[in-house]
Amino acid sequence: MTISTGESLITAADIDDLITRVRQTAGDPGPLETAKALLFSGGTTRTGPGPEAARLIRQRLLVTALRHGGALLARLLSRLSPRETAMVRRYAHRLANFLDTLEVWAARPIMLALMRFGLPYGEAETIAVAVLLLVG
Repeated sequence: MTISTGESLITAADIDDLITRVRQTAGDPGPLETAKALLFSGGTTRTGPGPEAARLIRQRLLVTALRHGGALLARLLSRLSPRETAMVRRYAHRLANFLDTLEVWAARPIMLALMRFGLPYGEAETIAVAVLLLVG
């Protein structure tokens, strides 16, 4: 398992990359621009969303990255082995669709979904943990 921790979870550059990708493929990047403003607002009256709201925003960003690729998806894949990376790439859209339906993100349901897709237990567990670490 090659999961690393310590670096910033999701950067403004990651979101800018997603905005560009969504604009090229799906049209309206408005929700992404709003997410970026909320996560990185430095206003004097508000320091940004609370921890729960920020986590939900990061979850939506990851789902978008699974569908559109880019720097944020690369950040997730950098935490995984080459075999796990190939599995995430193969099932990215299915994983995004599943995460869209998940109300509470936890390792077990993500892992079980990945196993239903055909991934072995070990890889499913590592990927689920990496997903959760990224959205923190």
